[in-house]
Amino acid sequence: MSTLLQVESLGVRYGSIPAVRDITFYVDAGEAVCFVGPNGAGKSTTVLTVAGLLAPHTGHIRFDGRAIDGTSAEDIAQLGVSLVPEGRRIFSRLTVGENLKLAKSLRPGSAAATRLLDRVLELFPILRERYDGYAGLLSGGEQQQLAIARALLTQPRLLIVDEPSLGLAPKYVDLVFAAFAHLRAENMTLLIVEQSIRRALAFADRVYLLRSGAIVRHGRAADLRGDADFESAYFGGAATP
Repeated sequence: MSTLLQVESLGVRYGSIPAVRDITFYVDAGEAVCFVGPNGAGKSTTVLTVAGLLAPHTGHIRFDGRAIDGTSAEDIAQLGVSLVPEGRRIFSRLTVGENLKLAKSLRPGSAAATRLLDRVLELFPILRERYDGYAGLLSGGEQQQLAIARALLTQPRLLIVDEPSLGLAPKYVDLVFAAFAHLRAENMTLLIVEQSIRRALAFADRVYLLRSGAIVRHGRAADLRGDADFESAYFGGAATP
């Protein structure tokens, strides 16, 4: 298994305030990795920096062996990194179909584009039902599905989703993670920011626990399930890297 994303000694600041300190992690091709941790732990800051929306203060980021720290978000997206940000950021005054057609890889009239769109609508059938309706009329869970579907239409090599379950009813969280499971089975590489330890450990191959801008625990999800020390570290107990 080859490493697709490698981050070494990453530091990010908001002005003079350090938000992320000396973070090192990797994501292998075809792997599902989750970041977990309380609010303010630095999870979102880290993935925003990987996607090029924030500039690193220190450290290095490599995607498929290529240095991308300091590269623009547009160029990083062209390399195959797609971010679904917290808050979804759909275009509420456009229809569901118009939102999907904004994806760069969707070429109207092409057979490949039609197949890709059909695949995404199979994954999220509610979007087919609401295809001609305004995106702003969708529920929060339906909007999250739309945001993920739009990212998938860019045919990413790495899909990053920031807080996909935040504010969603449990049934929609289940739907979203069922979609992630389908994507994982198709060998898509996933990096998910998630507050729920239970969901992260049930879904991911590996999990990183962040607190106060640093990684305090990490390991294979199978090894961390049922580890009381891991849960204690989430809530501020002692942690062993």
